[in-house]
Amino acid sequence: MNIAPYKNTQGTPQFQGSQYLYQGGYGAPVGDGYFQQQGQTQPDGLNPPKILAQTLFQGQMGQQGQPGQPGQQSQPGQIGQIGQLGQLGQLGQIGQLGQIPLGQLGQMGQMSQISQIGQQQQDQQDQQASHHNQLQALHQQLQQIPGTPQQQLVQMQLAQQQQQIQSQTQSQFPGMISQSQQQGQQGRQSQQGQQGQQNQQQSQVSQIPLQPTLQHLPISVDTATAGSPHWQHQVQLAQVSRSSNVPHFYARNAASSSRKLPPGTDSSIQPGSTLVEITKSVLSGIVVEEEDYAPNSEHRRPMAKTEEIDEEEEDQRIRIKENNTQLWTGLDLSGQQLCTLSPRLFEYRFLRRLFLNGNMLKTVPKAILQLKSLRILDLSSNLLTSLPPELGMLFNLKYLYLFDNDLEDIPWEFGSLEFLEFIGVEGNPRMNQTVISTIAKKGTRGLIIHLRDEAPRKPPPKEREWIPVGEDSEPEMSLAKPAGEVDLSQRDEGGFTLMTYNTLCQHYATAKMYKYTPSWALNWEYRRKKLTEEIMGYLPQVICLQEVEAMTYEEYWVPLMERKGYKGVFHCKGRAKTMSEKNAKKVDGCATFFKTSVFQLLDKKPLDYSGVVMTQDKYKKTEDLFNRFTNKDNVALTLILQHIGTGNKIVICNTHLFWDPEYNDVKTMQVGVLLDEMQSIVKKYSSSREDINKVPMVICGDFNSPKDTAVYQLLSQGNSKNHGDMKGRDYGRFTSDGFSHPFHLSSAYNCVGELPFTNLTPTFTELIDYIWYSTQPLSVRGVLGEEDKEYSRKVIGFPTADCPSDHIPLIAKFEFKKHTGGGRKIRADFGNEGFSRKT
Repeated sequence: MNIAPYKNTQGTPQFQGSQYLYQGGYGAPVGDGYFQQQGQTQPDGLNPPKILAQTLFQGQMGQQGQPGQPGQQSQPGQIGQIGQLGQLGQLGQIGQLGQIPLGQLGQMGQMSQISQIGQQQQDQQDQQASHHNQLQALHQQLQQIPGTPQQQLVQMQLAQQQQQIQSQTQSQFPGMISQSQQQGQQGRQSQQGQQGQQNQQQSQVSQIPLQPTLQHLPISVDTATAGSPHWQHQVQLAQVSRSSNVPHFYARNAASSSRKLPPGTDSSIQPGSTLVEITKSVLSGIVVEEEDYAPNSEHRRPMAKTEEIDEEEEDQRIRIKENNTQLWTGLDLSGQQLCTLSPRLFEYRFLRRLFLNGNMLKTVPKAILQLKSLRILDLSSNLLTSLPPELGMLFNLKYLYLFDNDLEDIPWEFGSLEFLEFIGVEGNPRMNQTVISTIAKKGTRGLIIHLRDEAPRKPPPKEREWIPVGEDSEPEMSLAKPAGEVDLSQRDEGGFTLMTYNTLCQHYATAKMYKYTPSWALNWEYRRKKLTEEIMGYLPQVICLQEVEAMTYEEYWVPLMERKGYKGVFHCKGRAKTMSEKNAKKVDGCATFFKTSVFQLLDKKPLDYSGVVMTQDKYKKTEDLFNRFTNKDNVALTLILQHIGTGNKIVICNTHLFWDPEYNDVKTMQVGVLLDEMQSIVKKYSSSREDINKVPMVICGDFNSPKDTAVYQLLSQGNSKNHGDMKGRDYGRFTSDGFSHPFHLSSAYNCVGELPFTNLTPTFTELIDYIWYSTQPLSVRGVLGEEDKEYSRKVIGFPTADCPSDHIPLIAKFEFKKHTGGGRKIRADFGNEGFSRKT
């Protein structure tokens, strides 16, 4: 397990393992070359000791002093000159301590004046020995100074030992404890009267109540709860957690796991004995009851593997896939008595494991939501009284340890933690009884479902804006207003409005696929009602829907849309052809509706991508074509409409490409086939090949392709060759010569720079839906703006109670451009005398 601190190898800027640890920090012995890497210092931003030093140096007792004169950093482990320490309550000038991660210095309270320590020696070896002695002496002095973390740690250990001795003695000799306590108090009062002012201050600090005594109080439960296997796991793992609060427990264990342990090594840090490993072992015997889901559902977004995999192997796999040079993804700050956390900690967004147990944290910063890669988070044995709702955004969390704090409740937002396998709450005596009973009966997954389904409704998102677009194709943002105030159904003699919307078929919207969505909000009856409200709220003149079930189209959408003055055409996915009539009704496809008062249907052409390539000789029958392309049953539906107001004919294509990001070559090939077929269709309605771009055309739908893909390049630029999506693939002339088409296409949302996203899920949030149009005969005069940013930041994915699909609808308003002569060539008139050179 790669957990910082790690010892650097020569020429490697990341941490790879170290058996050397200083108390209170990370590092290696003086002079071992820890930070000397071919004459370079460790790069900023990958320095856990620096984070720890910043954390300890802010938020502790006392005031921060001024830094002293920095020492040289060219030599490994060299210490900067330490300045003179100031008066009581103020830290004097302290030089930069080179790159040696010793027990980091927190802010100090009151302290007496200390003379300047040491001077630099001329010889490097003598310098290192001298500096090491200075560090040890300084560390011992810090343990005697009231208010420093080192002194607090010593006092806490002494207090805990004394409490254990008193509790043992009280159980054997109840009558003698009170007497010994009285004698001890009298003795201390006599000693305080004889000590000086400094000793009195130190005694006062030692009498500060030590909160950690509250942390080990168990939760009081009834017999039935105590006998629950889930609650027995809470108690068992809480005991393991309490033995993990020594400084750098996880880092030590990771280091010992990577080498053979010497004889006599403490068994508490044997490999496989950490809290995480024991949790995995305990949970392996528990059968988690999953919610009902359709076993044959098509996966529409990347899903985490359900089987247990080694964290180290998963890190390695991700590094290889992403070409990532980050060699460590875990950070161990356990047992440091930290009171605050440095903001720089939350810049390490690659962290997958973060151990903050055994500290004195009273709050967790909201900035923790930036660490969305976290799988393991340990906050046990702190002083937490509440948790930030932002923790619910860490959807990758699998293990969350909150043992031995003072928490009263779990935020509702934790209902979004779809991958959470265990949450530890034992040792929080004031914890909500509903949380306790739910965990005891149904375990962690049961608690997450409870928080998800019973959470109060969030405020709905703000209404999306309608953004007008001027004749110069620039958005008129000053004229933008809520879309509800714009009548998009109103007939326009010179143009029309069009919507594309992936409605998320009910057979794909399963509890397994969308664990973060409340079950009642995922119910099809509820979602269908919300979809209807959304579509009827806009009512554009052309509506292109994807993922519409065949039965739902016939029995629900057709009657509804006919009452609103629409006529529809539907084309089902290819798999329906191989099914019985009953089962074929459950297959989804593309549906296109048009307002009969605005358009008249002239022709229609359904398109099965795999069927086209198998029946036409121009497509070379390669291995990739058979193994990757033809087994996908995606479709397109093309309508040829005539605009009643202008008499213009327009081609409307509605499509849904394959979903998997691992098959971008298939999607590119699907678009290539589509554009070839579109040429055949458009030629029928153009007078010549040169006029092919004068025919109004719109291609819209769910392309499942972000802007960096070959699909986007092909549609926007007219060609695509040697793109990475096609590397190593063979589709005949499409890969040898590249993809190309003669159309001049542009995205309707280019005028606003495209939307931030059209599909929002925890593991995939991207722009993948588009409205492409031919630029020569059409112009964009308005678009529907982006989803409410504030609302989107507070959810980890769609659908939600207010957003019934994992996609959002796109709407654009088009205007037919005025042209002369229907393509007739116009001869320039230069006057009766013809061309003249006179000026």
